[in-house]
Amino acid sequence: MTGTAEGAFVAAIISQAYSDMLGPNDDHAYAAITFLTAPNGRHARWRGELFGLLGLDGDIAAQRIVEGLEGNADLHPFTLETSEQHAVQVDLARKRWQHLKYPHTLPASSV
Repeated sequence: MTGTAEGAFVAAIISQAYSDMLGPNDDHAYAAITFLTAPNGRHARWRGELFGLLGLDGDIAAQRIVEGLEGNADLHPFTLETSEQHAVQVDLARKRWQHLKYPHTLPASSV
């Protein structure tokens, strides 16, 4: 499906989730992180379906995103943001990830 209008649409959905994960809105970010990293369940199934339509493995993508959120790999920007702005976004995404992993800790920002 790559190189088609449908493939571009699927890629846009995945890109939006990644952008939301790094964006300023906590509600969108938490939903995006869950969608992009869930090890099983409906989010993992949909992620697998969407990545599969592009010939990619959704589980491998999730593992790489988790590695980035854990600080063990880089999370690359999708846009031409300044590296300083992107670093702030990644730091916030990593704090949100910790909050989702350990929900009894304080959130990354006020809700």
